[in-house]
Formats: sequence, C-alpha cells, structure tokens
Amino acid sequence: MEGVEELPTMTQATLLDVVKDCDNFPYPYRPHLHKSNTVSRATTACCSRSQSRATSIAPGSSPNPSSPPSGPSTASGPSTATNLENQKPAPDCPDPYSHILSHLWTFHLPYDPCAHGLIPYHIVSHLRSHQLWTEHFSLDLHSKTIDLLRPSLHDLLPQDNGDWQVACSRILDEQIELWRRESALAKDILGPRKKGEQFPIVGAKFDVGVDRSAIGLLGMIGRGAHMTVYSRRVFSSSTSSMSDGDGQSPTGQDFLFWIPRRDRTKSTYPGKLDQAVAGGVARGETPWECIIREAVEEAGSALTDEFVRSHAKPAGTVTWLNISDSRAGQGQEGLINPGVLYVYDLELPDEGFIFPFQPVPGDIESWMIMDTAQVMAAMKRFEFKPSSAMVMIDFLVRHGVITEENEADYVEIVSRLHRLLPLPTNSRREWQKEVTAN
Repeated sequence: MEGVEELPTMTQATLLDVVKDCDNFPYPYRPHLHKSNTVSRATTACCSRSQSRATSIAPGSSPNPSSPPSGPSTASGPSTATNLENQKPAPDCPDPYSHILSHLWTFHLPYDPCAHGLIPYHIVSHLRSHQLWTEHFSLDLHSKTIDLLRPSLHDLLPQDNGDWQVACSRILDEQIELWRRESALAKDILGPRKKGEQFPIVGAKFDVGVDRSAIGLLGMIGRGAHMTVYSRRVFSSSTSSMSDGDGQSPTGQDFLFWIPRRDRTKSTYPGKLDQAVAGGVARGETPWECIIREAVEEAGSALTDEFVRSHAKPAGTVTWLNISDSRAGQGQEGLINPGVLYVYDLELPDEGFIFPFQPVPGDIESWMIMDTAQVMAAMKRFEFKPSSAMVMIDFLVRHGVITEENEADYVEIVSRLHRLLPLPTNSRREWQKEVTAN
C-alpha cells in the first residue's frame, strides 16, 4: 500500500525502520494546519469522497444505483490481503494520510460527532451485503459513517436497568456475536469464541465497551500495559567495551533484559519476542491493576504481587497507528490498529539472577536474558512483536542509551513513539468538564 513502507532487509534495518514497522500509517502532510487531529463527521480529505447526496440506508439494503459508494465492488467480501490496495493514493497526492482515511468507514456512538473506530471498506460491504447490520445501526454511504443508534425504550431489556447507555454495550455484544456466527470473514477476525473480556471504547462520553476480540475489526483504540523487566550490569572503566556505536550506554553500565518468546501456537505474532509483562487493560480496570494482574499470570513464578507493587514504576505511554500485516494473525491483515500502551519499568536487584522466570504453556515458550546490544540487534532483525519493540526503544530513549548524539533519526523516532491518534483519547472526566463549562 502507498504510504506503508515495506520491511527492509535485516542487514539494512535502522531503529527508525523498527518504529515504522509498528507505526506504519501515513502522517498528515501538514499536521500544523489541522485544527483537530481527531476524525469527525466533518473531516475532509484530498482525492477524497464522492460528492453525491448523503444517503442513509437501512442495514442490509442496496444503495441507489445512481449513487454507488466509492471504492471497489465487494459484494462477497474480498480477501483482507487486498482490502486497501485499490485505494492507493495517486503518486502526486499531497496528503496520503487523508486519502486513506477517506476510504475507511468511521464508527460513531449516540450524540457524539467524533469517530471511535476506523473500519476498512471491505469489512463494511461484506457485512452489509450479507444483511448482518441490525436495525440498531445506521450506515451512510456518502460520509462512510456507521452510527450506533440510541436505544429506544422498546429496545431496553431488564438487564439494562432502564438505561440506554448500558444497553449500548449489550447491543454491540449481540451484533458482534451475530457476525461471529453468520460470517466466515468476521469469524476469522473475531476468532471462534468470545474472549470474555470487555475493553472500553476509549474516549467515549459514557461507559461503553466491546468484547476484546472485536477491537481490531472495528478499528478501535487498543489499550494495553507493558512492563520492561531489567537489571543493571556495571563495568569498570578499564574493562568496559561499550561504545555509543554499539547502541549501549557510554556511562560504564549496561542493561540486562528479561525477554520472553511468545508461544508458537499463539494466534498473533507467534514466536516473536515480547515484554516480560504485557496485557490488555480491561473495561473498569486501571493500567496499574492490569500490570499487577499480568505480572502474576505471566511471571508469577518469579515476581510476587508485593514485589511488583513495591518496585514497578510508571513511565508514560507509547502510541502508534498501525495497518496490520499477515504476522498479526489469520484474517487480521489490513485492519486498522490505533494503540495506546501504558509503560512501566521494573528493575531487579543484584543483576536479577535469583528470579526464576518460567515458561507458561500456550503463552510463553521460553525466557532469555539479553543485554542492550543483543536487544538492539534482535529488533533490527524484526524478532520482536512490533508494539513491544516500540516500548523497548522508548525504554532505551528514556534511559539515555539512544540519544541525539548516536542516532541520526532521533527526533523522528521519539515523535513516532508518541503519535497523536485520529480517534479521541479523552477520559470521561474531560467530557464532563466540557458539559459543566457549557
């Protein structure tokens, strides 16, 4: 796809290539001229949408032949391998970012102009042609928007407690299960069964969530927490062999990292290297609670709840906007993945060798201890899961290993680690402040 760079060969890869492997969605050509980075119904784009009359359609109905949707015909749903290939920007397109956005459908919640999901055309078309959008949703062919309609009193069930906002999560859950049951394409993306864990719709004006399995299909912000587990190895000045050129700290110390290899049976990024502790932040859960839970689940043989609570330190966030490739798993190729990771550090004392990290069947195949140079080399061979490589590079930046003095692409690397996302990330507290102010 235009604007999404191919992976370079292992011998040619730079740290910027590693970051772009995850943050591979084009950037706005003139971001300083954009009044808002957030996509809404009013978003315009170069080389963009048809100027035909906006037409709201009932789910499953056919569009007016005189006003066909832009983009390729997808009556039966094309393969995910080509889902955006037919929407490549022209070679002289001044803004490939806006162009690609113009060929994505946006997902909206009741009474909210901001988009909360970015969905490829072929997904929407396939579900519509198979009449798998229920009456709770409105699709607009001109603006390429999907609206979850406010549930009426007749839509509410006893478990909704008379609250339409509560009903929204239930309706989304029912919609997703319909897709999983009736669509082979959706089932490939969603998996054979529910994850049984709800993720929040980030930036929503009220508490609403979807099953974890549907975050990728709906192109919603995936929210997770990663913790780098490390120790320090100090060298005397006479014996240290480190240099800036090796990507190692020039301060007479090196880092040792506890790195797991993902089980080769995992559905996503099997066999890739990962962070010691990593997981998705569930609806109603804080990132800190997620880290504690995941540490016990993934590294409980070595890390106790008390030790993590006493030694783990929050270290900010890492964000990216990714168009997934075949490594992401069956059916995932071409989906839009905005990501927010809450980053934590955990330093082990005494070079950490007394901590017995053990494999976890079906999750972690093995553990290894890697020094800084080994981690840098593995990242440039694309051995890490892309988001985990981003977190690792962020660690090396924060700890003074990657600097302006030893990295030519330093400014762009640091900027891409903290990308502004085109979907809202405001907490509900911020929305409540706006309502109060108005």
